[in-house]
Amino acid sequence: MMKKLFFPACVLLLLFSSCSRKQYVENELLLSTICTITTFDDRDHEVSLEAFDLIAHYEKVFSRYDEDGELYGVNKNAYDHPVVVSDELFGILESARAYTEATDGAFNYAIGPLVSLWGIGTADARIPSDEEIASVLGLLDWNDIVLDENERSVLFLTEGMEIDLGGIAKGWISRAVASFLEERGVGRAIVNLGGNVYVIGRKSAGEDWTIGLQDPSSDRGGYFTTVRVSDCAVVTSGAYERFIEDGEGRRYSHILSSSSGRPVETDLSSVSIISPDAAKADAYATACFALGLERAVELCRAEDLEAVFLTTDGRCIRLP
Repeated sequence: MMKKLFFPACVLLLLFSSCSRKQYVENELLLSTICTITTFDDRDHEVSLEAFDLIAHYEKVFSRYDEDGELYGVNKNAYDHPVVVSDELFGILESARAYTEATDGAFNYAIGPLVSLWGIGTADARIPSDEEIASVLGLLDWNDIVLDENERSVLFLTEGMEIDLGGIAKGWISRAVASFLEERGVGRAIVNLGGNVYVIGRKSAGEDWTIGLQDPSSDRGGYFTTVRVSDCAVVTSGAYERFIEDGEGRRYSHILSSSSGRPVETDLSSVSIISPDAAKADAYATACFALGLERAVELCRAEDLEAVFLTTDGRCIRLP
């Protein structure tokens, strides 16, 4: 019998801050994970509480599963006719299309039918047959999604297509929340959406935040290296948190290949991307994990991205 394992996205990054300073840490269960906002004075704390309403709003807009959500409506109706969408949804769709094209589908926002078929991370997770996989491969061509900039509309050219924003939404939302906090005068904070982290400002004058990157081979909380950052995102992608196992103990990752229709096979244990553009960091972390070390390094160098790769044989490679 197949063993089903499913987890919400968890905190892959460890945040170190001065223990002598007062901290206000608020948590809410949103985006199928624990979302945490950390601030450092009374006024900022009150503003951070309002930010959770913003996260909940974006969750509804971008969700494939919420029947009242905007993306859900697009996936149900965009083959019949163009669906006009909000500026928020159209904006993330434009970014998702750009990153899909730039990574040649290693990140693919049209992968929804395949995600639904495997169901990894849900109670319906299973290993589909070769025939089932073959039946959805023709629905994953992102060129069959038409985004009309003038009408702000979405149209599917093939029946059965579904957009999935799971590889970009948390990054996009983390930056939106950070922008909201900054506009309200918050100069120092940590936004952590289940391991998609955006830091505002610095830990103290002249000192960056130190973030530990989760070691996949250790218990949660163990880290294999650290990075020092300010005013940017750190997003980690790996196969060790969300997967299913078959009856023989073989693990199948939630990161799927739109060419084979199966979980990616890679020589990487994890990829962390560091960038002020949190949506790009999210999408490229997924893409780089799928591509494997050699092609991921080429992609990050071409895009001038800072990255940390952990290989399956335990090597740590940093760019630049």
